[in-house]
Amino acid sequence: MSNRQNQPWSLLNKAIWRFFFLYIVLYIYPYGFEYIHELTTSDISFWPSITIWFADTFLGWEINKDYLLNGFDSKYDYSRFLLVACLSIIGTIIWLLVDRLIQRNYDLKLKILLQTILRYHVGLTLIIYGLSKVFLLQFGEMGIESLETEVGNHSGMGFLWTFMSHSKFYVFVAGLIEVIGGVLLLFRRTSFLGAFILFIAMANVVLMDIGYDVRVKMFAIHLFLMTVLLMSDDLKRLYQFFISNTSTKPVKFLPLFNGKKAKKVGYVLKAILLLYYTVSCVNSYTERFQEEKSVLYPEFSHAHTIEIFVKNGDTISDATSNGNRWKQLIMNGVSYLPDTFVLTQVDGSRKRYQFEADTIAKTMKYQTFRDTTENYQQLKYTKLEENVFVFEGIWEGDTLWMKTKTKSIEDYPLSNKMRWITDLK
Repeated sequence: MSNRQNQPWSLLNKAIWRFFFLYIVLYIYPYGFEYIHELTTSDISFWPSITIWFADTFLGWEINKDYLLNGFDSKYDYSRFLLVACLSIIGTIIWLLVDRLIQRNYDLKLKILLQTILRYHVGLTLIIYGLSKVFLLQFGEMGIESLETEVGNHSGMGFLWTFMSHSKFYVFVAGLIEVIGGVLLLFRRTSFLGAFILFIAMANVVLMDIGYDVRVKMFAIHLFLMTVLLMSDDLKRLYQFFISNTSTKPVKFLPLFNGKKAKKVGYVLKAILLLYYTVSCVNSYTERFQEEKSVLYPEFSHAHTIEIFVKNGDTISDATSNGNRWKQLIMNGVSYLPDTFVLTQVDGSRKRYQFEADTIAKTMKYQTFRDTTENYQQLKYTKLEENVFVFEGIWEGDTLWMKTKTKSIEDYPLSNKMRWITDLK
């Protein structure tokens, strides 16, 4: 098995790899450290002030410093990418000038360092995202709220999230591929295979993000290009194998540390990093499971269509409501927002609430979603039949009584399981 040789670099080659190194390091710091669960990146970031100044001065963009929308294809993101590119170009020029003075050949070492950074950054990042798919956390599970939303009322991103949540099998496999590729990147001997797997996986992610206007397109594109950079030394081998059908020689990534003592230090640092990462992942996903999967009242997971609505003693129909009539209550309709419901009015307006229920007293306390004042109001409920409920109580000063008919997740054809034999009942 041959190694990558330390051959003299041309000036262009030196400039390209120094630019890549500076761009990747500046791009990653600190927003790329998603795999450090305990880190609040805003506390160590120097980017907001200079990026806002850069955007205003050179692009004419005004950015709200209190609402940066970092990581969501925002003006702040594009301004920072352009600023990072400009700083990398300037840094590369200065670097090359300094190199002419010191006359030292460390080009290969710089390349190995960048490849090591990329291997661990891409690997650890995609293990996190892969696990969130494997555990059905990224897209959630198919919920009543999505099923009740008309197709035309979905955004592209919302539509993608809906159909991805429909198939647990597809999401699980897609996540497993990302996890496998990420793990393979963490070891030099398997890094090429990991980069090749993630190249294919991320190509699919980029196409979907662009096609459905997902607001993390640039994040996915950066990860995709990082896998390409990791495979840059193997492009000739890939052409020989797949296109010209000729033999190739195996190549492995060179170690960052040389010598017995240095390698031992490297192994210790790697063990510490992976141990911390494992513990951090366990803590992070345990916390997310508790937050997103702990539905306290699964029996309330229904879509309530309001058939009779009585307000202050008057029965209000759709025709006489002037839009001010309740149309539907969707309770526990989103898997990642447990113990909440959405109230929809006849005029189409919607509002989310959080609730607590006393299943013995048959009462339900509610307040506006994420309201921390604990200013609860209360409704009583009665279950008349399997799918018929009555709610009554005081709502914002008005006396309400309503009769609802419910649908559960099993009542929707889209929730039906896959059948291998289509006409077998």
